[in-house]
Amino acid sequence: MVAVDEGLTQVGPPGTGPAWLGTWRGWLDDALAREVQRMRARYQPGADELRGIYISDAQVDALLADRPGEPTGLDADLAGRRDALLVAAWQQDTPLARVAQRFGLGPVEQVGLVLALAAEVDPARQAVLAYLNDDPARRLPSVATVEALAGLPLEPTHPVLADGLLLAVRSPAAPLWRTAGLVLADPVRAYLRGTDPLGGPREVPPRRVGLVLLESRTSVDAALAAEQLAAHDGRALVRVGHPGGGADAGVTGGAGGADAGLTWGLGPALLRARLHDAALLVPVAGATGGDAGVDPADSWGASTGSGLGLGAAAGRYPTTGAELAALADCDIPVLLEVRPGAVARMPLAGLDHQHLVVDRPGPHIREALWQAALAGHGLVADPSDVATVAQLFALGPGQVRAAAAVVARGGDTGHAALAGAARDQVAQGVAGLAERVRAEVGWDDLVLPAPVAARLRSLEAAIRMRHQVFDDWGLARLAGGHRSIRALFSGPSGTGKTMAASVVAGSLGLALHRVDLSAVVSKYIGETEKNLARVFHAAEDGGAILFFDEADALFGKRTEVRDAHDRYANIETSFLLQRMESFDGVVVLASNLAGNLDEAFARRIHVHVEFPAPDQRLREQLWVRAFPPAVPVASDVDPAVLAGMVALTGGEVRTAALTAAFAAAQEGAAVSMAHVVRAVARLRRQQGKVPSAAEFGSYLHLAREGEA
Repeated sequence: MVAVDEGLTQVGPPGTGPAWLGTWRGWLDDALAREVQRMRARYQPGADELRGIYISDAQVDALLADRPGEPTGLDADLAGRRDALLVAAWQQDTPLARVAQRFGLGPVEQVGLVLALAAEVDPARQAVLAYLNDDPARRLPSVATVEALAGLPLEPTHPVLADGLLLAVRSPAAPLWRTAGLVLADPVRAYLRGTDPLGGPREVPPRRVGLVLLESRTSVDAALAAEQLAAHDGRALVRVGHPGGGADAGVTGGAGGADAGLTWGLGPALLRARLHDAALLVPVAGATGGDAGVDPADSWGASTGSGLGLGAAAGRYPTTGAELAALADCDIPVLLEVRPGAVARMPLAGLDHQHLVVDRPGPHIREALWQAALAGHGLVADPSDVATVAQLFALGPGQVRAAAAVVARGGDTGHAALAGAARDQVAQGVAGLAERVRAEVGWDDLVLPAPVAARLRSLEAAIRMRHQVFDDWGLARLAGGHRSIRALFSGPSGTGKTMAASVVAGSLGLALHRVDLSAVVSKYIGETEKNLARVFHAAEDGGAILFFDEADALFGKRTEVRDAHDRYANIETSFLLQRMESFDGVVVLASNLAGNLDEAFARRIHVHVEFPAPDQRLREQLWVRAFPPAVPVASDVDPAVLAGMVALTGGEVRTAALTAAFAAAQEGAAVSMAHVVRAVARLRRQQGKVPSAAEFGSYLHLAREGEA
């Protein structure tokens, strides 16, 4: 049985809970003690140990009997003391008074908040509430108990319940409204207890009316813009996490402080923002930071929701016109982070809203972000190194902070360390759809005709100086506002196109990511475009060089539409044309069959480098460099003879040299001319060519060894 001492004066230690709650303890204890007396007068339980488990005949008789002496209502002493406590709370500017003022709460609602908080911080008081609820399992303050202590009715339409400050919990054993238990919403509990990292009240100007739509290509830029807008108004910023849990909603101070705390879902985040008169940032894109997902903007208008319950713990983004209207009517600034083009599909008719396009941080801003992030770890880097990395890697603020943390763990602030950390951030965005091509060679390793090498040097210079040309000199305006560099490498297989791309990337310190066609191309309609969009988006955010090997597989000519397959193939090519046009980065296409590319790509190519098959002079250089110094090579290996023997490309020379090296290693001998000739002959047979005297001359007998 739940028992309560007849002489109840205090439950729980005096220091439990926030200091302002202590002033309410005496009144709460007296009010609860009075309710206990009323309960006993009503039921006369005596020594019945099973009261609350079953209803006895005596209990029913007592309930039906006329009891004119039973105390009813709230006596003048308790009512006066309650009013005095409420006045004192307002005069002392307590959290309770601020919440009451912010949401327009009356006395009964404030009493409900006090009782709910007291029950949480003092577990012993829960036994008293269970006694009053006539059920050992129901240990929350009920609506009936709050009404009894306040002497006023409490309805679901009251702001404390309609705005979600108190949540009503009903159970099968107590399904009626007055028997429902009341519990504090998480943001309210933290606010009343003073544990919310946003702290106390803020002096803020009148709210910005309507919705603010922040359209950006990358979520981190929208978040930074939202922080700046909130700080400009002297507000804090609450950010909504991803639906379904697993993603945080950080809280940022109005002065641009660090994230603190977590908030899950739209409902709690909105309530928290309203408590602090903060701004609320709501992502309405289905994916951020490069993750794949469905954009709810695509389904706007398809949902039949009845509107946004502002106190509901909604674990999803707003998708209907009613929900957007509810956010627009909030008494705090609400900023919606949207993807490019999504605003046109949003049901905004009749809603007061502003549309702001957020540009990606330029190199000068990125330089400042790097310096600030490093300074946060107590590090100082050479300004020229920071400027170079900021120029080359188009990282967002979050990526810069993450990269700086990696640098701090290593302790090295040199250019190589900064660039390496930046490249790691880029790799995370394209993981699974593109593979990193390691730059293990340099300019000296390229064997190319002088004009081809000069074109590659021009491409490197264009990439290095593109921000100066596009931004500082203002030529981005003539390029449609985009800052992309697009190159085409064409020529026979094995002429060094991939190697040249890796050399250019390595010379710049950039990451080269080769698009994995097996991961990108899908048989399902629209999936290929979505995968490609992810690749472009991630590379754009990080500043990686995208490399499309065998580009004619994706960028092929559009054909006459004869069936649905032709139609969707043409749509895929058209998408690539548009995305390359708007891509703010560097993309390199490589193809053995440049003539198979759609003609529309020619206009979009800035640098076209043709890789011819090497002549005899270049083939001799290739054979000279085919074997590293550590490889034992016999004196009879003659690069000049090999160069004149068979017209091989650079890739074929490397393949033959590797085959010869394996054969020599198996025999435990140095690589000899015989090993190399047999390797070249084997390569020719793989190509469907029979070794001939015209090619191999006096070495024909070696070339024919091993023939069936």
